[in-house]
Amino acid sequence: MADVTLSPARQSVTVAEQIRLVGGLRWQLLRNNLRKKNNRLDLLGMIVAGIFAAALVVGLSFAFYSGAELFVRDHRAGWLALLFWGIFVWWQIFPLFAAGFGSNFEFQALLRFPLSKTAFYLIALAYGFTGFSSLAAICWLAAMTLGASAAQPGLLLPMVLVSVPFVLLNVTLERLVGSWLERLLARRRSREVIFSLFILSMISLQFIAPLVSRYGEFARPWLSVLRLYLAPFPGSLAGQAIASAASGSLGGAFTALAGLAVYVVILSAMLWQRLRAQYRGEALSESSLPIRRTVARPRV
Repeated sequence: MADVTLSPARQSVTVAEQIRLVGGLRWQLLRNNLRKKNNRLDLLGMIVAGIFAAALVVGLSFAFYSGAELFVRDHRAGWLALLFWGIFVWWQIFPLFAAGFGSNFEFQALLRFPLSKTAFYLIALAYGFTGFSSLAAICWLAAMTLGASAAQPGLLLPMVLVSVPFVLLNVTLERLVGSWLERLLARRRSREVIFSLFILSMISLQFIAPLVSRYGEFARPWLSVLRLYLAPFPGSLAGQAIASAASGSLGGAFTALAGLAVYVVILSAMLWQRLRAQYRGEALSESSLPIRRTVARPRV
């Protein structure tokens, strides 16, 4: 490894410069890898898959737009919590299943570079915005914002103010869960369990429509009760903030917005502690720890 000790004249390297240098190096490595034919074919496959994924995201964006516009226009802005919960569940569940397939980027590899803890934290957090689940969810939030503001133009600013901490909350939680999941995926048995759960979930999707058609009316009262229990959690807080803003209750809107801010602060502190453990050299391995054996010394 090259000498990474900075000279006294370069001790004042800012966090932005560290991130820029690491990003430029990763981009150069990507360009170098594209010189191989297999890597170019992989990139072509990713582009084709990205086209189909973009079509899916755009189609659901129209659904979120129509749903938000319908709820606000019918004076049921509180039901926007259902859309927020859908985005929240998607944002946290999809990366769990995707992590069991393919190779994931290991952030500990960045510790080869002379990064500060702040730069390491910001890079790990920024990585959360680049995943497919994050990009899709941000598009759906934008569609919800446009739909709600189309039905009631005064909700444009509240939707933006709610969407920003909601995005930060989900990105931080996804990175925190991902770092814990990295510990689980260090073992082969855990990867097999996640793969089995993914297969079972795909099979279970076929039973959703029959269950809804048969027990939908019976489950409707339980949904109202469930809303009360979910009120202190992020999806309900976001919907409550928009509902309060739509009805002109600024106090309720600011209270719900403050609740989202508290979630962001708590999760950010937990992610900082988790990444600090990695920064200090936490090593994950599938092999078991070596057993220390004590050798008895002969008595003289």
